[in-house]
Amino acid sequence: MKVQFKNKLEEKLVRGTLKIQKLLIYRIIQRTLLLIFPFALFGSFIKIIQTVILGKEGFLTDIFPTLNNDFIYRQIDNITNGLYDLSLGWVSVIAIFGAAKYTAKYYHRDDQLAGITGISSLLIVDYAYSKIQPVSFHTQILGMKGLLFAIILGMFIGWLFKKTSRPAPNLEDKATTSVIERAFISLKPIVFSLLIAIIFSTLINITYYSEAPGNFINSLATEYTSQNSWAQLLKTLVFAIYTLVMSFFGWSGTYSALGVEKMDILSTVNLNYALQKHTAWNAPNPFTSSTLYHAFATFGGTGAVLGLIIAILIVSHDKDFQTVARWAMIPSIFNISSGIMTGIPILFNVIFLIPFILAPIANMLMAALAIALHLMPPSVYPVPIGTPGPLIAFIATNGSWQALFFSVLAIIISTYIYIPFVKMAAKVKLLDNLGLEEGDH
Repeated sequence: MKVQFKNKLEEKLVRGTLKIQKLLIYRIIQRTLLLIFPFALFGSFIKIIQTVILGKEGFLTDIFPTLNNDFIYRQIDNITNGLYDLSLGWVSVIAIFGAAKYTAKYYHRDDQLAGITGISSLLIVDYAYSKIQPVSFHTQILGMKGLLFAIILGMFIGWLFKKTSRPAPNLEDKATTSVIERAFISLKPIVFSLLIAIIFSTLINITYYSEAPGNFINSLATEYTSQNSWAQLLKTLVFAIYTLVMSFFGWSGTYSALGVEKMDILSTVNLNYALQKHTAWNAPNPFTSSTLYHAFATFGGTGAVLGLIIAILIVSHDKDFQTVARWAMIPSIFNISSGIMTGIPILFNVIFLIPFILAPIANMLMAALAIALHLMPPSVYPVPIGTPGPLIAFIATNGSWQALFFSVLAIIISTYIYIPFVKMAAKVKLLDNLGLEEGDH
């Protein structure tokens, strides 16, 4: 079957992506992401219940305050917290199991023991030593923010099994001698993995290394108080790009898709101005994370992936893409993107790197231009957590219809940016399925 390309650039992108996807590392990452997809999708629906319906600062509880005081709702909240912690909240634990298992299996080592060793190692690394709470973990590493670390550590453990053990015996053999033999064959890499994990755990708990880089970047983002509007715009764009790149590789960025980080100084000044003047027009700091990133760049979650979902539903004929997009649509409306990030997957997927960064930045620049030309007021008022993305700017401007118009325009821009890459992703998948060599047409 012949695959048609519109131009040389598209062909280079498609074939370059296909070449990368044939690498062992990428294959392991892809299989790992597909393994965690159902847990991430389930957790995203639980997150909706937590933030939108039951959260003390959630969208619905802000509209219906009595929900916060209802005993039944509080009990449901306790249940959803547990479900979230054991699904999306522990998704990195599943990821390290998959990465270690698939790596060891490729090298014909004991994949089951490698996966279990990976889980044990991650929990040791992530363990927080506390006299107050005997059993506690650094939650950042266990969830989506620790995905990159978990996958790298899992592949390292799988590689360690290759270097320090011999090929595993027939795992179909259920005899006791076979089980004992498997244990002794894999004993050396298990011990090495756990010892390395203990060393990392000690360093993390002594130096708080896991939080230091993020805290440093976040302090720069929140303490920068230049009065120059264009300097503010540049700063917001830089930290937005940093957030997008880190999120694409399964790490923590500066800005949250749900907008739950502490309000910075510039946003606080804007809010005080609006409360005094009773209007958001002419706020002194028009280009902050609140006015640009949270209001226009997070529709569907980090990467403005609501545009990707719409693009898939419009132009994609791939059955898997369509299924994932339909299931991820509802969480993405509330800016929860874990389902679409792991189901397509977007994470580590080279073909989606350009639109993942370009779509949010284009929306931010469009919003900045509209604010600069006084076509709409900046978003200055606080918004309940879990507010649907297209309504964030509308609510944050106290009901500006101009802001709602530009929000709809931002969705359209995102969709048009993603459409050509959705088509290219379909061609990559088709070529991969056909097993064509580079250079074949």
